[in-house]
Amino acid sequence: MTNADFWNQINSIIKDGFSFEGLQKLDHYAELFINGRLVYKRFSPAEQYGCAEGGATNVIASLLAGTEIAANRRVKEKL
Repeated sequence: MTNADFWNQINSIIKDGFSFEGLQKLDHYAELFINGRLVYKRFSPAEQYGCAEGGATNVIASLLAGTEIAANRRVKEKL
């Protein structure tokens, strides 16, 4: 999965209103992140470790916040 595909999936989960399936995907992504199999490019290795130590809820919140940041970047690039 490419970085763009990943963020498109996160955006789709949000647009679909956080369906049961979408929440399961978020839990799966959090598990991958915590186990070091998903790297969040926005974080340094130390930040990645700290985020993972915060647990699944913290990871999911960080991913959702990252989606908003990516959306804001797209808007700024178009201006």
